[in-house]
Amino acid sequence: MVGIILVGAGNIAQSIHLPLLSAMSGVKILAICDRQVSKARILAERYKVPHAYRSVEEALNLPGATTVFVTTSTDGHASVAKTAIAAGKHVFIERPAARTLQEAMEIRALAQEHGVNVMIGMNHRFRQDVVNMKNAIDRGEIGPVFYVKAGWVKQRSTDARWLANAEMSGGGVLVDLGITVIDMIMHVLDFGRVRSVTGSTFHQATKSVEDGVVAMLQFESGAVATVETSWSIIRAEDLYYCNVFGKKGSAYINPYRLVRRTGNTIQSSTSPQRKTQLEIYMKSYETELKHFINAVKGVVPMVSTIDDAIERMRIVEAIYASAEHQREIIIP
Repeated sequence: MVGIILVGAGNIAQSIHLPLLSAMSGVKILAICDRQVSKARILAERYKVPHAYRSVEEALNLPGATTVFVTTSTDGHASVAKTAIAAGKHVFIERPAARTLQEAMEIRALAQEHGVNVMIGMNHRFRQDVVNMKNAIDRGEIGPVFYVKAGWVKQRSTDARWLANAEMSGGGVLVDLGITVIDMIMHVLDFGRVRSVTGSTFHQATKSVEDGVVAMLQFESGAVATVETSWSIIRAEDLYYCNVFGKKGSAYINPYRLVRRTGNTIQSSTSPQRKTQLEIYMKSYETELKHFINAVKGVVPMVSTIDDAIERMRIVEAIYASAEHQREIIIP
């Protein structure tokens, strides 16, 4: 049995983690912690969780507690994670890992010292369309990849106003949505190393943080990727996509499609998408959380590690530097 302490009782915990974890076999939520302890108590009663506290420190000595889920606003990620790690707990952190590269590196150093696992929530890796696309690429069905175009455009959530507060969030849409797009690109390209970045940021409806980013990543392999992410582009619907181009064909998601050349003929195949976008979204989280629990149990290797997160943060900070100095930034 994996005993869980959940820290942060906001929207992501209420809509995703608590419903999914409470229904999962082999796990038990032992405590919910939140600075608004009244909120923690209400949720604890709803999900039949035995304890509710204001801080994670109060819960760490609970019998059977092995794992901490960090679902606070981003400014709390590093401090909560480091407290849990120092107590020998495995940690799951909702993305991003932290506000800065330095904070993420501090989490990694402490995790290495105490020998615990840290996973960062990147649920898109567990979407079936992303899995299908990556499998096709890994099998060589579209040949060597030379170009990826990916993006996520949606309106900023009005119930998370802290996202536009740089001190709390660490950045704007690049940290909120863009880091997910970057992780997806790196995942698709099997974590090939980025050599340099060029980026531009926009402030259409926000002041302290950016609400739009366009960036180009140059890989050491010679491949190129473009990233587009925004809270302020005006569209009738959200846009979430990843288009991958190889020597022999191309692959697309949302929905998944594979295009290949056979002789002089272009063939296109698709997988029926019978689920709604909400069902796809929830299923990806369910699969992700099950993976983490199995990794804690030693059944499968941990993915989306703190090492991966550090590389993503290195790219994010390079994009910010590129936008500020209006030039290409080489990543050491």
